[in-house]
Amino acid sequence: MKEKNLAAIDLGTNSFHLIIVKVKEDGSYESLGKEKESVRLGSGAGTQEIITPDAIERGINCLKRFKALAEVHNAEIRAVATSALREAKNRDSFLELARNELGIHIEIISGFEEARLIYFGILQGLPVYDKKILMIDIGGGSTEFLVGLKGEIEFAQSLKIGAVRLTDKFFMGDPISLSDIKQCKIYVQGTIGPMKREILKLQPEIIIGSSGTVQSIASMVIADVKENPNRSLNNYTILKDNFKKIRNSIDSAETLKKRTKLPGLDSKRADIIVAGSIILEEIFDMFSIQKLQVSDYALREGIIYDTIIKWREHQDNQIHPLANIRLKAIKSLFNTFPYEKEHVEKVTEIALKIYDSLAKHYNFTGDEREYLEAAAILHEIGFGISHSSHHKHSYYIIRNSELMVGFHFEEIEIIALVARYHRKSPPKSKHTEFISLTHENQKLVKKLASILRIADGLDRSHQSMVEDLELEITKDEVKILLKIKENMDPHVDIWSADQKKELFEEYFDKKVSFQPKS
Repeated sequence: MKEKNLAAIDLGTNSFHLIIVKVKEDGSYESLGKEKESVRLGSGAGTQEIITPDAIERGINCLKRFKALAEVHNAEIRAVATSALREAKNRDSFLELARNELGIHIEIISGFEEARLIYFGILQGLPVYDKKILMIDIGGGSTEFLVGLKGEIEFAQSLKIGAVRLTDKFFMGDPISLSDIKQCKIYVQGTIGPMKREILKLQPEIIIGSSGTVQSIASMVIADVKENPNRSLNNYTILKDNFKKIRNSIDSAETLKKRTKLPGLDSKRADIIVAGSIILEEIFDMFSIQKLQVSDYALREGIIYDTIIKWREHQDNQIHPLANIRLKAIKSLFNTFPYEKEHVEKVTEIALKIYDSLAKHYNFTGDEREYLEAAAILHEIGFGISHSSHHKHSYYIIRNSELMVGFHFEEIEIIALVARYHRKSPPKSKHTEFISLTHENQKLVKKLASILRIADGLDRSHQSMVEDLELEITKDEVKILLKIKENMDPHVDIWSADQKKELFEEYFDKKVSFQPKS
């Protein structure tokens, strides 16, 4: 792999984070710089789940500055957004501004995917790969929990409790009241409680906390015990008794003005530290935690690690133990509705063979082959709900599954739509989900769905008659030459594929024919 620079941007509910690194030929990296800005993307809208115009302006201005810093280092940018954009009804407005004004493509990731990336970020900074850890990341809009061992995820959950979210819900007044604190605690207990048994059953050895709230508490503990304030927070240990003392001092500072003067606390977090520290306190109490290790590494480092793995896979064809996580996720989802396994395997095989033949002719690039493979594996899972409309139910299951680990929302939407269009109507302008895609992604869905439709048609009989195939591509025509199993009649399968070739002919602007070969 060639040496190159990479910039990872984490668009959080409270803060935007940037890290710029030099990625070396062996896949290791060194930091060239870090930046953080308090943007408060999720503030000001109350429970309306929208991003206010002021917040949009703050966010875009921050991204402009981050982009300029990345350009100084000639660094490729990967930007990932979490809770605030994940839930905002008007998120497309922000995404379009970032794309059109700055040329930055922002990935929206699920809470599960966020937890996974944070875990891999933590593994970059702490020697806990061989330890079963409980990871807790208290963000502005959500809190992520994950139990992991040796890079494998045993449990992950994202809860809608975050420092900004709960501040907006319980602590908009000044001064805060004991009643507000009590109500917030009850709310957090009720939110975390349902997963307590499952986490305790896994018996994590080490508890690790990351992100703003945990780091703020660590800084306050350091100030309180008179340790060196310039020491690194990474791998610092917060003891339960020291934390409880800080919690009491936060509650005693009932006004915002008093909290800004608390030793060790960044004044920019004074308004949200009450809610954030309550979340952490309830976690301490619920899981009987005596000490918490602090990680200075989190989502942005996880983005770096994940991107390097993808680069190595694509550029060097090197297989890393974690590189196949997306395929594992697809197969895990399939196994929840394992219908027509032999048919699914044959359709996937045919689809990829058609794609690979076309790729040599058209120079296809990117992750689209992986999207096609995922859609082919999952195209029948809707049978678990309904036979007649299983293509629509396949879309719904894929689109809403938390098992799609390693994919961001845009990729999941593409895969879900390709699976949805494997039968019945091709994409149409009246289909809301389809037209909400960018023009580029609409074309991608059409291309991949056109291949999947033909592949599905070529196994209409579900007898795996097609043993192999090859394509002859000319200026006006694609001939698909089929090697058929001995003593089998493929006319039904060929008829079905012929009925489903229209989208392929439209997209590639070529006639399609199917011919058995001896």
